[in-house]
Amino acid sequence: MNALRGLRTLALTAVAVASMPAGAQVYQSSIYASGLNNPRGLTFGSDGTLYIAEGGTYVAGLDVFQTGEGLATVGSTGAISRVLSGPGGAPGAQSQIVTGIGMVATPPAPPPMGGNSATGPQDVAFYGGDLYVLLGLGADPSTRTSLTAGLGGLYRVDGSSLTLIADVADFELSDNPGGGPVDSNPYHMAAGPDGLYVTDAGGNSLLRVDPVTGDVSTIAVFPELANPLSGTVGGPFVDAVPTGVAFAPNGDYYVGLLTGFPFNVGLADVFKNPTGDTPGAMAELFTNITDVAVDENGVLYVLQFADNGLLNGPFGSIQRVNGNGTLTEIYGGIVAATSLEVRQGAFYVTSRSNSGDGAGLVLRIAAVPEPATWAMMIVGFGLAGAAMRRRAMTIRFA
Repeated sequence: MNALRGLRTLALTAVAVASMPAGAQVYQSSIYASGLNNPRGLTFGSDGTLYIAEGGTYVAGLDVFQTGEGLATVGSTGAISRVLSGPGGAPGAQSQIVTGIGMVATPPAPPPMGGNSATGPQDVAFYGGDLYVLLGLGADPSTRTSLTAGLGGLYRVDGSSLTLIADVADFELSDNPGGGPVDSNPYHMAAGPDGLYVTDAGGNSLLRVDPVTGDVSTIAVFPELANPLSGTVGGPFVDAVPTGVAFAPNGDYYVGLLTGFPFNVGLADVFKNPTGDTPGAMAELFTNITDVAVDENGVLYVLQFADNGLLNGPFGSIQRVNGNGTLTEIYGGIVAATSLEVRQGAFYVTSRSNSGDGAGLVLRIAAVPEPATWAMMIVGFGLAGAAMRRRAMTIRFA
């Protein structure tokens, strides 16, 4: 019996070692949602339901609107989808809960970008138990027509309809916090302690919106960056273009920059608690950031749209910012990724977010055991099996 007890202890020890985190994790992706048109922002409800902002799809028509990406057609194919939480991290039923949301879309683009980009629902977030959706614009708000008047606004989702809370783009028109050419493109938002924090990628600003009163105020403005390629590609300065915003459990908030043309490699920054018109970067050398996220332990993750610069194709990655300031790539080769959420150790990211032909995806990226870990598990299970057989034999022949 002493030998049996020792064998059983060894088996349990092997299994315990197998479950310990390894020094370097291996990650694997799976499709969590599919059939999406220009999937953009993501957010989780308290019950684990995932909500997705769908920008919409291009529909050829006579009504056109001038955006920063060129002439776009006006439509109402924007939507909000949801995916119920399934067992063991698997997705449950997927459906659209709001449809017919206004948007504009450009015709299909040639490679390497491809797809047909749409601007409509850009992000979703919960605040005070209510779901909100942010609509992009990508133009001078004064050029909006009766057909595009709803773009650039923050809305509360009331069942299958939307209620306007604040015209974010109109704030850029009236206040122009950045002081440059009037342009607004509300991009991402995050729930803070005193309202929803919204990045205006066109106005180069971080704004706060009070969901109760609809009041909009400026938190930070992001100045232009010196262009290291000046004289070769582009002018002397590059627009900041703030995109991702996220809150940490301790109340700190982070903002990431996409940066404008020529979309330089290594020029994008992440800012911690930025305020005023001269915020200081806390992490540098990123490339074309489209979102940031913080896990329950306060670890910061950065989503890059294009690791080699946007002009070289939309192939990006998830980067972890380590405590010593170094970066660890979590997962690479993601196509046209614009939104990142971290939940229970897994990463959820939009892919093919420039596709309006139903090719858009949400990927779930989670750690898997390394080969050595699998070997330890097999050994552990084998020892456990041997112990069980020995126990059975002892009972049978005692």
